Amino acid sequence: MARKYFLARHLGPLLASLIFLGIGFGVTAGADRFISDAEWVSHTHSVIARIDQVDATLRDIEAAQRGYMLAGRVSTLADYYAARERMPIVLKGLGEAVRDNPQQVARFKRLDRLLQMRQEQIAATLAVYERQGLAAVPGGIHKDARPTAEAVRALLAEMTETETELLRARDQSSHESAMLLKMLAMAGIPFGIGVIVMVYVMMLRENRRRQLAERKSLEGNRKLRQSVQELEGAAADLGELSRFASMLQSCTHTEEALQLTTHVMLRLLPGTGGTIYRVRASRDYAEALVHWGTHALPSEDMLPVGDCWALRRGQPYLARSRSGDAFCVHVHGPGPEGAASACIPLMAQGVQLGFIYVSAPDEAFMSRTHIIDTAAEQLSMGLSNLQLQERLRIQSIRDPVTGLFNRRYLEESLGRELARCQRRNLPLALMMLDLDHFKRFNDTHGHAGGDALLAGLGKLLQAMSRQEDIACRYGGEEFTLILPEAAPEAALARAEEIRKAVSELRVQHLGAELPAATVSIGVAGLLPHGNTPELLLQRADEALYAAKRNGRDQVMLAGR
Repeated sequence: MARKYFLARHLGPLLASLIFLGIGFGVTAGADRFISDAEWVSHTHSVIARIDQVDATLRDIEAAQRGYMLAGRVSTLADYYAARERMPIVLKGLGEAVRDNPQQVARFKRLDRLLQMRQEQIAATLAVYERQGLAAVPGGIHKDARPTAEAVRALLAEMTETETELLRARDQSSHESAMLLKMLAMAGIPFGIGVIVMVYVMMLRENRRRQLAERKSLEGNRKLRQSVQELEGAAADLGELSRFASMLQSCTHTEEALQLTTHVMLRLLPGTGGTIYRVRASRDYAEALVHWGTHALPSEDMLPVGDCWALRRGQPYLARSRSGDAFCVHVHGPGPEGAASACIPLMAQGVQLGFIYVSAPDEAFMSRTHIIDTAAEQLSMGLSNLQLQERLRIQSIRDPVTGLFNRRYLEESLGRELARCQRRNLPLALMMLDLDHFKRFNDTHGHAGGDALLAGLGKLLQAMSRQEDIACRYGGEEFTLILPEAAPEAALARAEEIRKAVSELRVQHLGAELPAATVSIGVAGLLPHGNTPELLLQRADEALYAAKRNGRDQVMLAGR
């Protein structure tokens, strides 16, 4: 009996403590492994997506090249150059994504060389087409074009297959981690409770030892529940952030992405106040864009970049009033006792986009700053992608030489404006402009001088256009101006003003002033019936050529 009491006093509590420590360690290790596996699965998905993006960009380049050679449209050539400019960006993203895998890094280097070779072959084919025409293209196609293209596709497929195999392995590992946690929860808890009950029964006659065992049991259960709750919370946070990243990819503009971020932050960081700042294009000030919650430590809506430690250092900055930390200059302290703040920079591809500012009346949210870090990384990537999409959209509708809208945008806008004006019984006029003797000017001053003149005319048309007018480069030295709600007489007067302004235009090129140029202009208004965009363009074009035949440097109105 004495030995039994000795076991109850000494070995019973020790055994119970070891069991709960083992369960706690197992749950913690399993949670770490589960989170790590989930991150690797997400990383593998990202690599596969970037491989697909490289393949899609190459296909865009090839499709734009074929479209341009078959149709000869300038807009298709613009798509070709836009896809080529996109290729280094997506390649860089793929290279950064696979740098943890030496085999994929080696494949990426081969892919980089093959893609460079393939783009040079495409450019060479385009050069043959532009020198000799479509008939000469089959003979001008590089003999290694097809093998190079097939090698690129094969290498992309090999990289995708490698990542798919990694994904299967990591999915299996993630499943095993989840099963391990489930087994620990299902088997460990009942076993631990059984040991506690055994210890409790054995120490029934010793009240003090029994109470000590109960306290240990309760403490062990509390830690176990806390571990399970933390695991559940981590899984919920991971799911929320995963949904956030997915929805960010579907956002079509910056405002939508910012509003989505505030809703997610309200759920992930309850009881906090937050503001998302954007660094202005001038790089000197940051301005507040959106807010959530109520700040315990308010901040300026507009602040110099140097007033935020996070922007200065390029890394998160946390400050606690209880610890006597120095707050950023833009923070209005000291606030409530125990208040804390965090500034998390938004950076993408080494460029500072802004920062997220969070404050609360206590320091509890500081334990979840990793959530803000992850959300900031996802938001930075989303904002960077949206900015890239906007730049590409502008490039697709703008003429690079003059800065005016291109012909594709003209065709889209003319039909829309014509339908709107006819629906509201309003007038509409169309102006076709052509620089006189431009070929002679080009031969004399070179293509660079001709481009300088075209750019000067583009700026002039922008300056002399109303907000609702649409100025476009139609092609070559021809320009088009859509004048919604303008009667033919008013358009004729505007055309005369433009003609006079062009004759007075002086363009500087290579430190010298180019000779004055003149312009012929054709103006067409709406007919009583049967108006179409094609007919309106044809009538304005006929009026333009009538002005050319009559001696140039004049304005002609199309007949009704």
